[in-house]
Amino acid sequence: MNEKNRFSNLLEQLMQTADLKNYTLAQDLQYDVSYISKWVSGKMLPAEKSAAKVLREISHSIVCSLNPAVKQTLYNDYRVDTEHDLEMAVYDHLSAEYNYVKGLKKSTGHDIAPKTSFFPELTLPQFVSKMWHPVLRRVKSLDIMCAMDILSMEHEYRLAIAGIQNSHLVNEGDYPNVHFSMLINLDLKDLDYVYDSIFLINMLTSFANVDFQLYGGTQAYGKAMFVVKDAFAISGMLLDQNHCMSVTTTEDPEICNTLYHNLKSMFNRESLIFRKITMQDMLKNYNYIQSILSTKLRWLLGHMTEHFLPDDLFDQILMKAYSSGDWEIGITELQRIHSFTKGILDEASIQIMLYESALNDFAVSGELDFYNHKVYLNFEQRLCFVQHLLSLLKKNRQLKVKLIRGKFVSDFQYIANPCLFLSDIFSYLRLVKSNAEKNIVSFNNTMIRNLFDNFYSEIWDHHPDVVISNPDTVMANLRHIIQSIQFMSRM
Repeated sequence: MNEKNRFSNLLEQLMQTADLKNYTLAQDLQYDVSYISKWVSGKMLPAEKSAAKVLREISHSIVCSLNPAVKQTLYNDYRVDTEHDLEMAVYDHLSAEYNYVKGLKKSTGHDIAPKTSFFPELTLPQFVSKMWHPVLRRVKSLDIMCAMDILSMEHEYRLAIAGIQNSHLVNEGDYPNVHFSMLINLDLKDLDYVYDSIFLINMLTSFANVDFQLYGGTQAYGKAMFVVKDAFAISGMLLDQNHCMSVTTTEDPEICNTLYHNLKSMFNRESLIFRKITMQDMLKNYNYIQSILSTKLRWLLGHMTEHFLPDDLFDQILMKAYSSGDWEIGITELQRIHSFTKGILDEASIQIMLYESALNDFAVSGELDFYNHKVYLNFEQRLCFVQHLLSLLKKNRQLKVKLIRGKFVSDFQYIANPCLFLSDIFSYLRLVKSNAEKNIVSFNNTMIRNLFDNFYSEIWDHHPDVVISNPDTVMANLRHIIQSIQFMSRM
């Protein structure tokens, strides 16, 4: 039997899963059954001009034909929980395979790729296009190793590889069985402290819904290697910021797994750039206290946190949050940590940059990040919170607060801002993610710590176009927020 193209294989697999016969699908699509037979056998593809409509109808027909037990299996496989989302996932999977086969047909004249292909040179857009292979739709289980000198590439190609723009790896939701490890080179002479730091933050955020680990090492210098275990690999050498040379792609499992294990040998705990950590672990192991009691405190806040709560409001929120969440630390210990925090804010020297959007969002929504538990404050509580923040600025002259208006880099203007906590002992990021229990990473690398130190100093000292430094202006903005909350409470 002749080998079939990837689209036909997937279509046949999905139809068999749904126990959907050719003639039944033909009736649903109002097509002659001979067309369905040719699509399934690989003799023909749906016409390009009507492909999107046909694939949507196929997806709908497949999902409608599933029995409850099989439907639940596909929910688990595609990490969705509604029929609509399952239809979209099936459509996305079929579209990826269809576009892959169609593109292959146009470029080579064949609809089945050779096991291994070699290209003397590819532009980075061509490389990235081949890198995001349809196999990445197999979100039930993926194991990926990657060595990418990503900070040496032009910005637009970095964004495509990092999944910040139109990622083909995963979309929304959590994918615990997708494991993705990337090795990058940080040993560069011309790092852009602002862009590179914000880029790394947003790459972590983009891949926060999978098991993503970021490593650093000079072994990634000049490399562009991406390997999906058992399934696909692409490797090349960076010629410059825009081109790769000696590019090889393969779907041979044996070659893929050899490359996979070669890459895996480069990864170790010591080379981790960021280490995943939970807020519960930070509280239990005193990392949270260390980050507050150490010297040279510098915070960058993209949303409002528990740090600025007065005692009475803290106790109100604590009792509510404690009764509705899972905590591994006692109420008394949390109150003690709060007392430490409040004492530091009353007296210590701290540099704080606060996104103006964080204040505005808080005033409207009342959403507060309370030790990584999402809580919502009523208008009276919001008012109390901002008034307390204003009183802190008046009381502690060593508390230096600046407001950030807008974005530092236009590439990331539509991405939510995280929180960054820098100190001499323990530094960490609170990323923006729906699952708050998995959104914290601590710094695990001296070079990355130096990068973010320079990043903070750069924006604190040298970006008057975005950073509002005048204390009177900052206080005036806080008073405006207070007035806004008061106005909304009367509506």
